[in-house]
Amino acid sequence: MIRDVTLAPANQWKKPFVAEVAEIINLLKEYGYDGAALAKLTGLQEKKLSDWMSRYKREPENVSDIPYPCWCFLCALAGRPNIQNNGQPLEVDARKVMRAFKPTAFKNKTAFEMPTEKEFKRVIGDNTFTGITIESLCETFQWKPAQLAESMVKGTLPFLNWCLILMLCGFNIQKMLLNQHEGDITLDESAG
Repeated sequence: MIRDVTLAPANQWKKPFVAEVAEIINLLKEYGYDGAALAKLTGLQEKKLSDWMSRYKREPENVSDIPYPCWCFLCALAGRPNIQNNGQPLEVDARKVMRAFKPTAFKNKTAFEMPTEKEFKRVIGDNTFTGITIESLCETFQWKPAQLAESMVKGTLPFLNWCLILMLCGFNIQKMLLNQHEGDITLDESAG
């Protein structure tokens, strides 16, 4: 059972226990997404997934060292998107966001092409139709502003971070990335 304090915005968030991370990873495995498949589709390292839930059977209440953005990402893959915003995406025009990028920006890691600096500037920055700024993203996901800005200019934004930006705009990253199954993957709604 995943505690509510782990499904919270960054300023209220408590790190999950290794057993809670394992619950999500095991749920995804039930749908055919083992560590290798998740790594291929999401860009997460299989070793990191194991580290974040190490010894969960013997020491389930050890606190995981999973970073907040990675936890947000795993929760979204397990059917609990936007925990950083109490489950709600920003109110933006998703069609406009889609038009701002090439279709390859909405693919899983194996078919994904990083948006260009020009494409990023259409939706992230001052005076954009989304209202998303580098500063607001960094506050939301605990990222470093200089690193985020530089990665958008150089085209080196981590795929996970891109997915979180899309999720914030209302895109279902579970369907975008985990499209090899029927129906939705969902965590037990009665989180502790």
